[in-house]
Amino acid sequence: MNYFEITRYSWLVLMIYWLLTAFQNKKTIKSQTGLSRIIYLTLMLVGFWLVYNRINWTGWLSLQILPHTYWDGLLGLTINLIGICFALLARIWLGKNWSGAVTIKKDHELIRSGPYSITRHPIYTGILFGMVGSVIALGEIRGLIALVLVFISLISKIKAEERFLNEIFPQYPSYCSTTQRLIPFIY
Repeated sequence: MNYFEITRYSWLVLMIYWLLTAFQNKKTIKSQTGLSRIIYLTLMLVGFWLVYNRINWTGWLSLQILPHTYWDGLLGLTINLIGICFALLARIWLGKNWSGAVTIKKDHELIRSGPYSITRHPIYTGILFGMVGSVIALGEIRGLIALVLVFISLISKIKAEERFLNEIFPQYPSYCSTTQRLIPFIY
């Protein structure tokens, strides 16, 4: 088994945890519209499909942009696992306030501690870094395209989420002024 294949299993662990805990959350009061959720999910799924579909890719999509070396694979796997662990930690930290869709929950809380003191959206930070690691381990141009799609997907969801958070938390702008949105120290 190579390092890239191991990244596949890291995402599986994340998805299993998501499914096992999806129904243990607070009651939803307001949810995002169907179209914005469809756009987010479509971009995310296409990104993951590009990276993990077992098609025997040929042509420019399969162009190798990083060599398949032990160290590139190990670096990619390490970044992937750090990202997945960060997303899991953030999901656990968020507790019953979590939802797969952008929502407002009954007795919703603004969490600003733990991973939420590092970025405002640490689950998405973890997903982004997990994908960066997967793309490094893959080393093909289709991975870069996938990374761009996942990034656009996350930004679209963040914008919807931040509209909701600004609506219900007067202290949210203050939190935004002290904590980066997605990438620590950068954005």
